[in-house]
Amino acid sequence: MKKGTIIWLVVAIALIIFGFTIEVTVTPSDETRVIIDHTQKVYSAPACYDQAELTNNLEETTLGHAKDLEYVSESNCTEKEFSGEKKPFLLSLF
Repeated sequence: MKKGTIIWLVVAIALIIFGFTIEVTVTPSDETRVIIDHTQKVYSAPACYDQAELTNNLEETTLGHAKDLEYVSESNCTEKEFSGEKKPFLLSLF
């Protein structure tokens, strides 16, 4: 192998190793789907909908829109669903 090829190979392996060891916090995007209750001015994660105490004045929208309306999280379940999650850098890209 040529010296340049070996250097590029070592650099690539180092980047892959660092990519899997360095952790970053991944938060949901503003395009994440939520259910908002216009009566109570709250939003709920779809996974928390069954246990949520919502009225019938509902709309399905995005998390960004709910935040623009200044609605708050309906419960701890919703906060937990949308909290940041630590993942290796390379996996966070996906």
